[in-house]
Amino acid sequence: MLEIFKIPLIAFMFVALGQEEKMIFHWYQKMIAPLPEWIRFPLGGCYKCFVGQICFWYYLIWHLNTYKIFDHLFFISAGIMIAMAYNKIYCYLK
Repeated sequence: MLEIFKIPLIAFMFVALGQEEKMIFHWYQKMIAPLPEWIRFPLGGCYKCFVGQICFWYYLIWHLNTYKIFDHLFFISAGIMIAMAYNKIYCYLK
């Protein structure tokens, strides 16, 4: 169950460390910048969209044997909600 805290943190930090100039993943943000919004956001242009995508695919791949649609939707929603809390903490500490 700790994965619900780990996965959104990793995905959030990937996006957060790319937003500012001279950060480690800024090259990736510059690479996806020319793409249209509908593809850029899930690839890392929006932390909520990116976390949702990562949670979607993580749950689908790692819980395929015991797949439950309600648990899948909960994992995605909880991941986005936790990422929003991480964003508040990140903005406060920044």
